[in-house]
Amino acid sequence: MRNSKQKGPRNLAQWSYARGVEFKAFLAAGLALLTVAPAAAQPGNPNNPADFIRNPHPAMPWAPNNPDRFLSETYGTVIQYIPVPPQQVVIQVPVPLPAGAPAQAQEPPGVPAQSRGEEPSAPAQTQEQTVEIPGYYVAETTTGYWYPERWTLQQQNGVYQWVKLPAEFRKK
Repeated sequence: MRNSKQKGPRNLAQWSYARGVEFKAFLAAGLALLTVAPAAAQPGNPNNPADFIRNPHPAMPWAPNNPDRFLSETYGTVIQYIPVPPQQVVIQVPVPLPAGAPAQAQEPPGVPAQSRGEEPSAPAQTQEQTVEIPGYYVAETTTGYWYPERWTLQQQNGVYQWVKLPAEFRKK
């Protein structure tokens, strides 16, 4: 007899179970290879910037032909945002005089109004007012600090006025 030596299990149930286990192990190993293969990095082609198949998309910041790349080199990459809290400021605001009161005259320094033959005027009255300058966030980058457009108070000719400061970049 040529096939007197049996190589597999003795009955059909044991044989199909053993083949099923081998097949499942083979299938699991194959699927593991398939899931790992797409995660591997594709080599780029830096010598040919027009090769969009193997090079990054031109909108990516590291793409050599991205026009914004030079902006990121100038301003750097954002490291953190620094909060600048709102500030409460007490300012002196002139109070209008009541009707019928004489307006305050400008006195030259060192010469009182009585010695000039004039009637002394009522002193100008001021009132304290608390104002809050809004807070903002400063972006710290690798090369400096980016200040956004923001509001602040400035005193011009004795009067406080709201001024909008432009956005600016200050190098480190």
